[in-house]
Amino acid sequence: MSLLKSETHPDSHQPLTSSKVAKGQRLMTKASLWLLPAALLGVTVSAAADPTGSNQFEMSSSGNSSTSTPSFGTSFGMTDKLTTDNRFGSLYTQPRRRQPELDLPDLGSGGGRFIESNQHKAIGEWSLQQLSRSAPLLNDPWSQEQLERMAWQINAQARTQAPLALLLINNASINAFAIPGGLMGIHTGTITESGSMDEVSSVIAHEVAHLSQRHYEHREDASRKALLLQIGGLLAAIAASAADGDAAAAVMMGSQTAALNSQMAFSRSNEREADRIGMQLMAKSGYDPRAMPKFFATLNQKAQLNMSKNAYLPSFIMTHPLSSERLSEAQSRASSYPPVALSEQRDKLVFDLLKWRLKVLTNQVTEGDLLAAAPKSKGATMALAYWYASRNRYQQANERFNQLKNTKLNAAYADQVAFDILLAITEAQAAAIRGRWQDAEQILIPFYNVYPERRDIKLLLSEAWLHLGNYNQVISAVKPIVDNRSYDTEALFRLQRAYELMASSERQNKPALANIYAVNALRYRGQGELWQGRYSDALISLQQAKSLVEKAETSNSNEVSTRSLLANINNEIAQVNAAKEFKP
Repeated sequence: MSLLKSETHPDSHQPLTSSKVAKGQRLMTKASLWLLPAALLGVTVSAAADPTGSNQFEMSSSGNSSTSTPSFGTSFGMTDKLTTDNRFGSLYTQPRRRQPELDLPDLGSGGGRFIESNQHKAIGEWSLQQLSRSAPLLNDPWSQEQLERMAWQINAQARTQAPLALLLINNASINAFAIPGGLMGIHTGTITESGSMDEVSSVIAHEVAHLSQRHYEHREDASRKALLLQIGGLLAAIAASAADGDAAAAVMMGSQTAALNSQMAFSRSNEREADRIGMQLMAKSGYDPRAMPKFFATLNQKAQLNMSKNAYLPSFIMTHPLSSERLSEAQSRASSYPPVALSEQRDKLVFDLLKWRLKVLTNQVTEGDLLAAAPKSKGATMALAYWYASRNRYQQANERFNQLKNTKLNAAYADQVAFDILLAITEAQAAAIRGRWQDAEQILIPFYNVYPERRDIKLLLSEAWLHLGNYNQVISAVKPIVDNRSYDTEALFRLQRAYELMASSERQNKPALANIYAVNALRYRGQGELWQGRYSDALISLQQAKSLVEKAETSNSNEVSTRSLLANINNEIAQVNAAKEFKP
């Protein structure tokens, strides 16, 4: 029986009314828990525990499973039925262009930072937990990995510390953000409104520049306190959009008005510096810096259109002032970089695939839109095949798959690899929707054998293995993901389900072994709940795991391992309590 309820995050984009503005104002008051006071300067780190730490406690077995309909990763409950997510992806590299020397100003020793690195980590982890709980996230590993590949590469040009995480927010507006501690986020609308991967990279590079230059930190004390309020207002608005997009706009408007009144938004000098360094990061990462003013032009056009309609400005502009002087400077600076020929443009096919995939996953297109674009777009054709499969029109989906398989590509090697992998993933998803998990496994295995490290393939393949009863393979494939990404709730959920099903299959014949599997399932569930900001639920799961261990009958031969397991669980409980007590 499931102990937790599934969560959904609808997204609305209807005209804003006065009643919804009032609702947004109420949400601003209710969102006071999100606001970060100056007292944050004295808190300590609350890092999450990984149940796969140095003390190994997992055991292996096999069993059987059942099938069900798509809708995956929204609950961490102990259930007997499986759910699935039909959205997964790929990761690859491509040769870079000429890489100029990066010209970063000297920020000194950092002794004057107002928040130490451990406190940055605390802010980032807390923000990640809150957004994972409340924001309308799009959990599509394929899209996620395309953006992470870009963001991590750009970040590496300026920062020694890797980003904490990159969140893909299911919102049609243009917006992106970076929070101290390395948490980054980008709205799906930023990608779908862009004209190329270079333009998307300009947004990421700009945010990385804000982080690398510590624009959040180099302020007077009053502005530093106001910054904490700005972060809280940002998170509150994103969370509010999960329930009501228009109310969220009101929250954002109120937050940004306060920001501008108290000089919370980035200063013009901050913006110019982020533009300059962002272009350097783009060039060093192999992207075209000239794309940045092109994207600014798109933003400016949106802003002018909204102003003519007496509507709100795009969220990105509210926190990143876009003046005519800044536009002119960006255009002038971009002209100093050598032009990039269309044939040399990076990730052209990847962008086509990503843009149309996001459009179909966020329900931003109709069948007519896809049919109109498909003759000239492989991304639209791929999205159309998925659209047909998700509506049980399998014959039409197969026709599109066959068309794509017979396509001869004239593209860079990396683009060809991306195309082949996404085609396999989409076809496997279509098989999964029909409950043909063995077919899905056979489609993905060849790619898994070549790319065993890829998260996107492993997550979808592990879903097939759960349905086919190959639980040990799930653990073997997914555990390394959690080792590297302790916050990965999608991977944690699969590990939890594998151990739940193993416990169920051994309950009658090997009750002691089933008890250990149940403990493992509870621990992984507790970690998933922690990273969703559901601290009370996490404590219930871990306390239950502790109770099972304490009540288990142990022999002299395994007393040591039981004692070690209890110590691990107690440590995890302490870490959840520390996260719960973190009061921003």
